[in-house]
Amino acid sequence: MRSVLAVGALLVTMAAGCGDDDSGYYDLCRYDPDACRGGLGGTCRSTSDCGVGFCCREPKECGGGMCTFACRSDADCPHEMGCEHGVCFFGCRSDYDCAPGQHCGHGRTVCEW
Repeated sequence: MRSVLAVGALLVTMAAGCGDDDSGYYDLCRYDPDACRGGLGGTCRSTSDCGVGFCCREPKECGGGMCTFACRSDADCPHEMGCEHGVCFFGCRSDYDCAPGQHCGHGRTVCEW
């Protein structure tokens, strides 16, 4: 019974992330991009896989497939994200702020692959 409640709570949390408070959804995408397929920061193979933005396919920066937005400055990116290489990445202060396999680059400002 507890596992059913835990799964239900997780689904409610994920659904709530699609509303006005995106912090839970951003955390899922930030730390587990594969579980967040199609979401901002989630893995993708093509732009049609992304619910918003486009699929950045640059292997060095985007790990070969990450849903994101084009940008010219940090102001063009969603909350908790910064602009590098013309695309939005999750912000960071250390590697611990990034998903496994990513590092906190560009003077400890954004998570890249």
